[in-house]
Amino acid sequence: MQFNTVPFFLFLFVVVVLYYILPSRFRNYLLLTASYYFYFSAKAEYLIILLVSTAVNYLSGVTIARHQERKKIVLSLSLVFNLGVLFFFKYFNFVGSQLNTLFDSFSLPLSIPHHSLILPIGISFYTFMAIGYVLDVYWGDIKCHKNYLTFSLYMSFFPQILCGPIGRAKNLFVQFTTDHPLQYDNFANGFRLILWGLFKKMVVADNIAVYVDAVFNNTPMHSSLTVIVATLLFPIQLYADFSGYTDIARGVAKLLGYNLMVNFRTPYVNSTSVTDYWKRNHISLTSWFRDYVFYPFLGTSTSKYKLYLGIFIMFLASGIWHGASWMFVIWGIIQAVYLIIDDLTGIAKHRSSNIIVNVLKRTSTFVLLSFGLVFFRLASVGDIMFFYRAITKCDWALFIGTRSNILNILSGILILFACELVIDKKQIDEYIMCKRYYLRWSLYIGLIILMFLCGNWGGGGFLYYKF
Repeated sequence: MQFNTVPFFLFLFVVVVLYYILPSRFRNYLLLTASYYFYFSAKAEYLIILLVSTAVNYLSGVTIARHQERKKIVLSLSLVFNLGVLFFFKYFNFVGSQLNTLFDSFSLPLSIPHHSLILPIGISFYTFMAIGYVLDVYWGDIKCHKNYLTFSLYMSFFPQILCGPIGRAKNLFVQFTTDHPLQYDNFANGFRLILWGLFKKMVVADNIAVYVDAVFNNTPMHSSLTVIVATLLFPIQLYADFSGYTDIARGVAKLLGYNLMVNFRTPYVNSTSVTDYWKRNHISLTSWFRDYVFYPFLGTSTSKYKLYLGIFIMFLASGIWHGASWMFVIWGIIQAVYLIIDDLTGIAKHRSSNIIVNVLKRTSTFVLLSFGLVFFRLASVGDIMFFYRAITKCDWALFIGTRSNILNILSGILILFACELVIDKKQIDEYIMCKRYYLRWSLYIGLIILMFLCGNWGGGGFLYYKF
């Protein structure tokens, strides 16, 4: 029941109608039931893991609040549980295979078995929400939440459980304990976000995917120019896919009166440095690592050495969070190197009113990020050599694909980037809501027509489901 399918919108219709019909005291029960059903429909058996995680982290918060003298022990046990479950499902097989290779190289009669369990969808997101909550209680930033129903809803709220954004307890608990009356503005803004998210997914991301997959699934057979073009298109595909999901998630929550965290602020067209990019891209994850990894590590130190080591640890952890592969580790290291160079050269702090300078900075930032994201797309370290040979063989013939696909890609990117250049750090609902009636409806109708004419209706699921 994915966000871009008819069954989901039928499910959403039923939930929204029942939500506003029911008295306020029953609404959280409805949302929790709907959230568990939604997650159950994704993979039934993994609902058990979510239920256990909810119970353990709820008890951790309560125990820390009641027994301050034992809070370090409780925090340690909570972290061991959360990271242990995440490690088992996401990293156990990878680490085991690396160790088995090491054992073989030394002819040791040892072998670590692999499990065949599929990674539970959303486990990386709700586990980080759980860890963030327990740490906030431990540090005294928030009080433990004693209402088990509300805490369960915090862990499982269906708009965000699969791919975020990674919510904060301080923001969500207040909303889950507040009455949300039926309001026109919530519906208007919610539908705007959903429509914009579907456009990003169906018109931009899924059309680009056809081209990028054709190239990267057989890199040695394509020319240098074709591989370079696919490399530059992939970041746009990934961004449109994931930010499209986030827009839909925020729009769905808005229909019910809830505000989820903003996760993207036009990261590609308006970023003038890699540092600027990471203030705009996947904000919920970056800010999570900043608050729960970087700042605790840095402490009160102002040492440049510790600052750079903190950046390195933060983005190494970010790479590992994305998946069990050396490719994600390499990507994280590359991002850390980019940020350290930004700081050393002062590029991020330099502001210019010169249009040409700004265009060059934005273009160079996009190119750097694109070639860094190659490691997201390549399947293994061995593919790096195929990629390197492909871009250095100086063959400048261009694989076009079908004419309709190329036209769909170009029109989608043009509209997306044109809109984002105008709105900059704003969200589409914030920007549109204050415009005149005829402008708003022209945009709505235009996007709907584009989705019918240019949308890839067989594009499949969202890319971040696998993370």
